[in-house]
Amino acid sequence: MLQPVIIGCCLTGRCTLARGLQIEDRLLPNLPPKETKMSPSPAAIDRKQPARRGGIVVEMILVLVVLILVTLGIVQFGMFLANAEQVALAVRVGALEASQTPALSWQEGDSVPECVLSAIGHQLESSGIQFCQVRLEHNVHPDRLAVALRSADDGGETPTQSNLNAAPAGSYVRVTVCVPLSEVLPEQLSFLGERIYGASKTYQHSATFRYELDQP
Repeated sequence: MLQPVIIGCCLTGRCTLARGLQIEDRLLPNLPPKETKMSPSPAAIDRKQPARRGGIVVEMILVLVVLILVTLGIVQFGMFLANAEQVALAVRVGALEASQTPALSWQEGDSVPECVLSAIGHQLESSGIQFCQVRLEHNVHPDRLAVALRSADDGGETPTQSNLNAAPAGSYVRVTVCVPLSEVLPEQLSFLGERIYGASKTYQHSATFRYELDQP
């Protein structure tokens, strides 16, 4: 008696399962069959590696070129700032010497005192820089008139003339030093071998000190 019952239950279960599968097929949309992913073969991987290595080399070269240019630019501009600071220091030394020099000439266009030129040249000598022109202006005059004294002109642009007549009450000396731009700006900043500035261009710096000696 049990065998027919078991067989009947099995048949009933199979019918129920079959009906459930039919209902599920009706409800679910028709999905595309799953594609089987295949791993690339070792030969295909070997063919891709040289192209990848070549791309890495090109990227590295481009990055290195940019880094080298930026580094050189930073170094060269640092040298320019150091040279400009040496010129500024030499100007202050010259102005201090002029403020303590007695009997400054009142004649327009006379030569700058040798002690002032020597002080400026000695300060620039430590950096290997040579000035091309020095201008000394002062109003150490009974009538407080501004007078400009000049050194020998070795070429380059003429220093900008200032007006000490508009200075505050008192006597002042103003020293302006002209240095060829090639002495201050490194040659490495030139573009493709061509200078980015003219040969006659100069770098100028000025300093004004109060005259410390008694006036005549």
